[in-house]
Amino acid sequence: MLKSGLALTMSSALLLGCVTMPEPRVDQEPEAEAIKLVVLDYFQGQGQASEERLERAFARNHAIMMTSTVGSDGTNSLRRAEMDDVISTWASNENPSGLRSDYEFLSLQIVDNRLATVTFRSGARFFDALTLMKINNQWRIVTKVYVPQSPN
Repeated sequence: MLKSGLALTMSSALLLGCVTMPEPRVDQEPEAEAIKLVVLDYFQGQGQASEERLERAFARNHAIMMTSTVGSDGTNSLRRAEMDDVISTWASNENPSGLRSDYEFLSLQIVDNRLATVTFRSGARFFDALTLMKINNQWRIVTKVYVPQSPN
């Protein structure tokens, strides 16, 4: 009974918004800035078709991208792509949009200075959820999950 009561209390607190996520601590500010630079390398690298910037952003040979697609029958399914292939496609864009300024960091969480999650608004088109890991003292995106923004 005690376990179920505790679970119910915690679930209620989460549903009611009583639990808040902490902002990066002061000692994490340099890490947060480094993470933002990596995310901007991804965002601007895609806009500039810059393979160099995209390779700085992603763990290219290990990272994946996921999204949900709607089939002709109306059902949703997950679509997965290897970032190596995605980066090659983005970098070969013959008509890139160039530097972009329409973006927003929605959240950034750092765990143990080795793992981070970022939610990001990419222009008026997509929301991204990015997972980053610190590899050889460098932050790299290892997963990118995105959804299209809902029309207003």
